[in-house]
Amino acid sequence: MLVCPVFGYAQDNTTYTATPVEISEIRTKIGDDWFYVHKVLPRQTLYSICRAYDITQQEVYEANKAALETGLKAGMELLIPVRGDADPQAAAAQPEVVEQPQVQTPPEPQVQPEPEVQTPQSGGYTIHRVKWYESLYSIARKYEITPESIIRANRLTRTDLQTGQMLKIPADSYQDAVEKQVNDDFVEQVDDSGDVPVVILDDDEEQIAANDSGEADDDEDEDGFSFFRDRFSGTARIALLLPFNARSSSPSSNYLDFYSGVLLALERIKGEGTNVDLKVIDLSDYSDISVLASDEFLGDRDFVIGPVMSADIARIIDYCNDRRIPLISPMDQQAEKLAADNRSLIQAPVSTEGQIARMIESMNYSSPAEDNVVVIRETASTDTVYFQQVEAALQRAGIPYKTVSYGILQGRSIDVTLRNSYLAPNKTNHIIVASEKESFASDAVRNISLLSTSYDIVGYGSNRIRNFETIEIEAFQNVRMHFSLGYYVDYKRPEVKDFVFKYRAMFSTEPGAYAFQGYDLTSYFTMALRKYGKRFIRSLRDFDMDLLQSNMQYEKASPSGGYLNKATKNIVYLDDYSIACE
Repeated sequence: MLVCPVFGYAQDNTTYTATPVEISEIRTKIGDDWFYVHKVLPRQTLYSICRAYDITQQEVYEANKAALETGLKAGMELLIPVRGDADPQAAAAQPEVVEQPQVQTPPEPQVQPEPEVQTPQSGGYTIHRVKWYESLYSIARKYEITPESIIRANRLTRTDLQTGQMLKIPADSYQDAVEKQVNDDFVEQVDDSGDVPVVILDDDEEQIAANDSGEADDDEDEDGFSFFRDRFSGTARIALLLPFNARSSSPSSNYLDFYSGVLLALERIKGEGTNVDLKVIDLSDYSDISVLASDEFLGDRDFVIGPVMSADIARIIDYCNDRRIPLISPMDQQAEKLAADNRSLIQAPVSTEGQIARMIESMNYSSPAEDNVVVIRETASTDTVYFQQVEAALQRAGIPYKTVSYGILQGRSIDVTLRNSYLAPNKTNHIIVASEKESFASDAVRNISLLSTSYDIVGYGSNRIRNFETIEIEAFQNVRMHFSLGYYVDYKRPEVKDFVFKYRAMFSTEPGAYAFQGYDLTSYFTMALRKYGKRFIRSLRDFDMDLLQSNMQYEKASPSGGYLNKATKNIVYLDDYSIACE
């Protein structure tokens, strides 16, 4: 099983039985309306609750707006409207509703193997029902025929297929005739002399042809691209390359979740008048991913999302460079090392170094007269990488700082040392906890929290600290703890709420981090394609955007390289028990 640690929290692919939903026997009257009081149990979803009470999700949301702002949680008490014609006694007698295992999947999510419909027809073909993960090209490979023969047999006007679509698959004898006809359609025309191909180009294509012929291109920019910008055709041609493992009994819920987010983004994009041609490729079907680096798979794509792992990206990036097809690295931070030498690579996840740099910027350091910076680390610890990254970032920013180190057993007395030698009474004390070790980080945050009653302290640290259960939230609030994150969802934002409810309506489950990432990347790069045309990659530095879970702000990795995302979500723990996203 491929594990992707980028989002900082794991998602379990194990199949389990959801908790049954029982109709509550507790009712309450608010104004003139009656409500059931339903206590949410672990592994219950809003979808399963609504099914049990025979009510819509929107009705439940309207009755529980404040409670549902941060999503559904176990232990929460929901008000479920009692319908005017509902019989509470009959409702209480309803059988338990047992939800299906929550493998998050796109529309038509059943991926259990089903027998192919392959009934011979008099026309010399069989019938194939399209699965959600199949493309025209994978179906052609399955039957060992050409994609063109399927297009001709079915009179297709586009190459993207719909789940459940019935296709005629030509038999060998029929295929030969189809291939001949296809070849006839694309045979080269010749001029009167009989030996010079006649190629009819518009003005833009003539410019490209001249450049490709080897003539000097006076309009090339620093990337080596022609100054001419390919106009957007009106159809976004996207390839999605992920290891769905769809043919197995346990597909990857993480990547299916990502794909679901992509589909929801495409629904919005199509609603805005943009056509979409999505090619989905399951990397689990290929023992050698380098075979995808060909015109058959990627040649006509405007951009490619995936693969996930940097080693897989390296296998196809040369092809993308040659064809000038932007390849978006969606998750693996390690892929950043490829960006300096590959002009078509766009690294979406922000590296740890990038997050630290943004954290240092969030200090808004003014001068030594107003600000005092202290870095806390553990003495003789093997946990040195994060500390070294913090030091390097402070030095690059030109910010003076003091370093205090102590062992975990000294924690009870370190407050005296901090008071006497490191903290300033009349300045803002910016304290960075430069450790990702839970025992030490917890002790350090506790100490500076206690000192916050006497000093003006602002805390900073690795985003991993946020997940340590040994640190009380109050300690974060006391020191206004700052974190710079690659991924963060503010569920109070109207656009996030809209996404969540549309996702629930389409997939009958809650969106996870991978769903948000799929939605964000598809939305951002399709908008860039529409705004700047096929060579939008050259304009990314001018196309900053705040998205649902990620922010986008790109810089060149090197003069001849690709692009790195430098934007983070900066959050602050406030003393009113809220979290501000800056």
